[in-house]
Amino acid sequence: MRRRAFIAMLAAAAAAPALAPGLAFADDARQPLAKAFAFLDAYLGLPPGERNRFYLAYRAYRDKRPAPGVGGTIVAANGARTPVPFDRAGEVMRLPSLGELRSGATFECAGAPFRLGLELRLAGAPAARIDPAAVVAGLAQANAAIHKLAGVLAMAAPRLTAAYFPDAVAGQVVLADGRAAPLPVTTAPVVGPVPYFEPASAAGARAVVLARAPSRVLLGGHPRKA
Repeated sequence: MRRRAFIAMLAAAAAAPALAPGLAFADDARQPLAKAFAFLDAYLGLPPGERNRFYLAYRAYRDKRPAPGVGGTIVAANGARTPVPFDRAGEVMRLPSLGELRSGATFECAGAPFRLGLELRLAGAPAARIDPAAVVAGLAQANAAIHKLAGVLAMAAPRLTAAYFPDAVAGQVVLADGRAAPLPVTTAPVVGPVPYFEPASAAGARAVVLARAPSRVLLGGHPRKA
């Protein structure tokens, strides 16, 4: 995708953490596959060692809520059709490969209207106890990838600074001196109220302990004030 569009999309994700605004679909509409899954070709084009600490997920939503009952199909240049399954929360369960993205295939949707938004997630299974070092490493790698892909526009690229924990309800950070402090909570689009952790505000933290395991760990910028 073009660098300016890439910067704008990620800036939106950093300013309003959790879900970058995606392409809007009408029922049975087709779009180029690489356009539908924005940024995925660039991400998959990175060496594996430069993207193994974070990954991308795509979710259908409408009216600022996850969109159930949607579906899609990859339509190859020769007409071959490959279903793209979505779960009940609107998440894409099988992402296109780099070869498919570069093949000239299109994406045909069903169950529209909806938008297909992008989430940047920390790699690893979500758990109620999280190592702050893993968050620091994931943020560093994601920021390095963004700046590499931004190229000459790297100075305008957003900076990811925080990890968000949807469905965890609440949590606390165990500080370097052993004291515990509650995690701040913000309201993120589509996700709703969500606790978050910014490593820069808790240098040397020993652990992040959540009320319950989150559904995923999202990477974003400092939350925008309402």
